[in-house]
Amino acid sequence: MIMPLIKYNISYYIKSAKYLPPTLIFAAFLSINYQTIPIDIWSNLHLTAIAVFILSSCVGVSFINSEDITQQYITRLHVKNETIYHLSKIASIVIFLIPFYLITVLLPTAFGYFSKDILFSEVLIYIVVYFLVSLLGALIGIFFNSNLFSAEMAILGHLLTIGVITIPFNVILEDIPFVVYAYHLLPPVNFLAYRLHNLGEEAFLIDLNFLAFVAYAIGYAAILIVLYNFVIQRKNK
Repeated sequence: MIMPLIKYNISYYIKSAKYLPPTLIFAAFLSINYQTIPIDIWSNLHLTAIAVFILSSCVGVSFINSEDITQQYITRLHVKNETIYHLSKIASIVIFLIPFYLITVLLPTAFGYFSKDILFSEVLIYIVVYFLVSLLGALIGIFFNSNLFSAEMAILGHLLTIGVITIPFNVILEDIPFVVYAYHLLPPVNFLAYRLHNLGEEAFLIDLNFLAFVAYAIGYAAILIVLYNFVIQRKNK
């Protein structure tokens, strides 16, 4: 049941052309980012991880709002399981985003844009991290659903949320303990990106701290999925 739904969701989204604004902006970012070669690997990975998060969040918003409300109701009736319907939406967004973060990692690697050779094991780790920030971005974006917010509130709320998550307030306001602790309650996008930035140029070190952030990101994503299903299904009753 879920695979036909995923195919339908992605096809519907592509036909809506709502993916064009965020993807064109992202393409422009990549073209500017890769203007100067060779690229410093670590700072580039940090920057592009944040860019992938923002792209994914914007795609999440446009994807979740692409289907007409009446059509959503008809599709839910056809599926007969609202949880499956919403999970298929999330899975569709995640699958749609795969080419974007793969290109972000593989394009500069394949064409030798970086200032040093990248090991295959490093590429795999980068893809995992980019997948996690992409997943978190998509899950943040879907909360700004037209069923939950007015258009104006959704736009404003989404912009503010992206700003709060991506701006490292824990570093800027490190002298305020409350801000530092509260920042850990947000999706760990900056922490993952920061770890990429500081893995070191001599050896790719995967330590327990890094693995803890990966586990934390997966757990955070799971909580967001459960929370979204709870909120949207209560709203639809």
